[in-house]
Formats: sequence, structure tokens, C-alpha cells
Amino acid sequence: MPNTTQTSAIPPAGGQGDENRRRLTPDECAQLLSRPLVGVFSTLAERGWIHSVPVHFLYRDGEIRVLCGSNSIKARNVDRTGRATFCVEVTQGTERRYVTVEGPARVQRPAQANDVTALDEQYARTDTADWTESDYAGEGLVILQPTRWIAWSDWD
Repeated sequence: MPNTTQTSAIPPAGGQGDENRRRLTPDECAQLLSRPLVGVFSTLAERGWIHSVPVHFLYRDGEIRVLCGSNSIKARNVDRTGRATFCVEVTQGTERRYVTVEGPARVQRPAQANDVTALDEQYARTDTADWTESDYAGEGLVILQPTRWIAWSDWD
């Protein structure tokens, strides 16, 4: 479970005294990451620019899991740097909640059927239901282990 109160995990930020802003609790972070939302997954490209893409994700065992092609830009960047960042946000009425995490990442090759099935179930998809072993061979699963957390709720 994330510790969103550690100063090493979340640096002091302006607005901490703002009555319209508060840190999310670890349970609130887990709840947000367990929803079928679109997140933004970022890595550092070889030439130094940030590669950010919208992704479906699975939050399992305290890790962020993202399906990708075995030789995709995401996979190659993670192989090279061993790190990634992920952000998810939701706004309901006037309240916005978001979680941004950063940490070590690796690519599991091939993607495991249980992770892909869980990802499909989370997003009510069935496009991988008939995958065979050869379909999984070309896919990887980026696994991000969050070590830094930024998690806030704010409202107008």
C-alpha cells in the first residue's frame, strides 16, 4: 500500500495549507488505481524526450501493469532506463483526484495470460479471449513498482 505521507515519496508542495487541497490516503490511492480509467504512461526516450501515451492498466500487488508490444517504444525505453512514470486522474463535479507514481520498471516477456485476462475484465473487453500462445509471444507487460507517489484531491 502506498505511503503518501513520506517526505521522500512526496516532496513538500505549495498549497499544503490550502483548504481546498489534501493528500489522498493509501486506501484512496488504491481505489483510484483499481478503477477502469485511462492512465498516462511515460518513459524517457533514447534522444532525451519524454514519451507519454494513454494506456489501459492493471493495478495488482502494488504494481502498475501495462500491456505492450515486446519491441514497442515503451518496452525499449523501459529496457534501456529501467524506470517509468504513470499518472491517472478523475474529476467528479468540482473535485479532482489524481495519483502519479514513479519507480523502477521492467518488461515481462511474454505477457502472462492471467494478467491479460484481468486487464480485459477490468475494461470489459474480450479482444484477447481467443489468444493463443503465439499471440502472447509478441506481447510484453511493463511492470512498474512505484517508489514515489504524488496523490492529491483538490476542489474549487
